[in-house]
Amino acid sequence: MVALTPLGSLPYPQPADNADIPVHLQSLAEAVDGRTVLRFADAAARDAKVTDPIPGMVAWLNNPGRYYHFTAAKQWAPLVPGPTHWSSTLTGTTSSTSYVETLTGATEPLAVSFLAPPSGIALITVGARINNSAAGLSYFSASVKQGTRVVSAAADTRAAIVGGTNQVSASSQFPVTGLTAGAVHTVTGAFRTTTASTGFSNRFLTITPMN
Repeated sequence: MVALTPLGSLPYPQPADNADIPVHLQSLAEAVDGRTVLRFADAAARDAKVTDPIPGMVAWLNNPGRYYHFTAAKQWAPLVPGPTHWSSTLTGTTSSTSYVETLTGATEPLAVSFLAPPSGIALITVGARINNSAAGLSYFSASVKQGTRVVSAAADTRAAIVGGTNQVSASSQFPVTGLTAGAVHTVTGAFRTTTASTGFSNRFLTITPMN
């Protein structure tokens, strides 16, 4: 009767078992197969092959070039999620008193996508060089979405704020909770001002997953 190792429950033959080396090797190989670092082209290839993952499994995906592990919450999550960064040297302006995601003169949205860690928490950092046209306040915040679901909306309490007419580099950090572990989320910069016009340059967003 085949016995099992005490820690990994790997099968091995007993003296009384049939001397069928191919069968014994196959049993051992199948037991070890799901415990190795699996390798796939992408998530679709992984999910097509591993239809019933077990918590603790580890897989490498060529795209996006990262290790993932299957969690107790039954989700694939980055093994060691790292910070994600986006920046732009373009200068844009706004005169909007409510938050907008696109600036005049810098039409690209300041947006970053990332995978939420198992904790469901990420630290968001926003920053820019801000120049007001007149005395007043200008704000650079960010929204966080999972698809169309708004996890955290842009708000003054989560913004880099500059007042007066001096050109100032400012930044702000704030945690976001309630993220869906292993799911793709998007952070988008948002801007508003109380003056006639405010310029934003050297803008950046950094997302640091919290374990």
